[in-house]
Amino acid sequence: MYRTVSQLDAAGSALAAVHPQLCTQFSLPESSVQGRPVHALRLHAGGGNNRRGVLLVGGTHARELMNPDLLIELAVDLVASYLTGNDVVLGGRIWPAADIKLILETLDVYLLPCVNPDGRHYVMTVDNLWRKNRRDNPGTACDGVDLNRNADLLWGVTEGQTSCDPCSEVYCGPSVFSEPETRNVQYLFDSHGIDCFADVHSYSELVLHPWGHAPTQETDPTKRFTTLPTTACQPITDPSYAEYITPQDLMRFEGVGDRIVQAIADVRGRKYTREFGLGLYPTTGTLSDYAYARHIADVGQHKTYGFTLETGPWQGSVAESFHPANPEPVKREVESGLLALLQQSICAIELIGWKLLDRDTEVRALRRVRDELGGTEEGRGWIALFEQLQAPLVSLVLEDPQLAGRAARLVTAAGAQLASEGAILAPETAYEALQFVDALAEHGRAELRPDLQVVRERLGAFAGLSTAEIVHELMERGPVDASVPGRPAL
Repeated sequence: MYRTVSQLDAAGSALAAVHPQLCTQFSLPESSVQGRPVHALRLHAGGGNNRRGVLLVGGTHARELMNPDLLIELAVDLVASYLTGNDVVLGGRIWPAADIKLILETLDVYLLPCVNPDGRHYVMTVDNLWRKNRRDNPGTACDGVDLNRNADLLWGVTEGQTSCDPCSEVYCGPSVFSEPETRNVQYLFDSHGIDCFADVHSYSELVLHPWGHAPTQETDPTKRFTTLPTTACQPITDPSYAEYITPQDLMRFEGVGDRIVQAIADVRGRKYTREFGLGLYPTTGTLSDYAYARHIADVGQHKTYGFTLETGPWQGSVAESFHPANPEPVKREVESGLLALLQQSICAIELIGWKLLDRDTEVRALRRVRDELGGTEEGRGWIALFEQLQAPLVSLVLEDPQLAGRAARLVTAAGAQLASEGAILAPETAYEALQFVDALAEHGRAELRPDLQVVRERLGAFAGLSTAEIVHELMERGPVDASVPGRPAL
């Protein structure tokens, strides 16, 4: 029922061999502890190299058997939909072929289906509840390192479910990134521009995001793990410590996480919970927190939003919960959640700037204003509204040459406007923007029209205002649903 390591590798190899224009399989630099090669896939359609990257990994914990299978099946469904033009149907959720096409033509999707092949083999042949890799721990009768405690984020700080005991199931290893399996994940971050990461685990029906080692706070930026006094193999000594996250980034985690939760629920009604990693239990050295922490520890690193999914419910026993007799319903719903994550990783500003204009001057100006909007709750409301609208509308724009041309002209005008705080929004530009919104409402999905009406009403009031005045207005007044006066749109 579950694929062996060799069957996972063969499935990826066959997909790449039959459809090399869409899928590439490549070996990662390091073999596993026991010498098994570790393979990853890259999915990519169309031209262009300046793309956002998404990395999805599974099988970090050996006994969580369904998730590597899920990632292989996700790859197959993406390729099949792109080639046939068929929608991806996952129970009650239908993912239109146009959405799949947009994902593959605008993102680089990297899949590492099985981080821990030795552990998976051991589970399928010897011990069906084995968690760690198969490292021999010298001087003890115990084997294995918990690969999800071995990353470079407060490594060895024994907060909650992290241990320095080689016999513990949550043993962090003898040193940071001591294991070849975790160094392979680090390599993928180092060698590719990864904007979003998800480590797919089981079980508990959760969507987790940073932080996992301490409570999260948005007010004191001096509280960073980079300056937190810690001692190896000791917990955090300050019980009041809370780790900082910017309000903009927390909004991003919450918004994307909520869309993952909704996409999962759409399949068969299962209600996953989005929460901080700490909500499950305290941890250090996890891959998803490390993914996000990289740009904080080293400002030269790419910012990556890191998530952990805990797939499936408690099913009456530990073994059945980790690898249920019938994993298909869980795999389908989580595939829908991962498609939502991929869709939310598309950035309309970057896509239009690079794909339609082939330059990034306007992109930088729009990004600057977007970052500025994130400074208030009202401004963050506009960002959230934009993120909710962008994925379905970008697909519509790129499929229609007339809409694409209008979008390019408006991005150019907006970039020029935003480049100078003293510039005034010309009435003719505001009018063109209103007409464009009307066209999107006419041709787009009906459920988007109320939010597009919110955008239209605000646009109509901006003609003749300067950039600074427009930004001030957006930061002072958030989006309001026009159909229900006074009710926030999001």
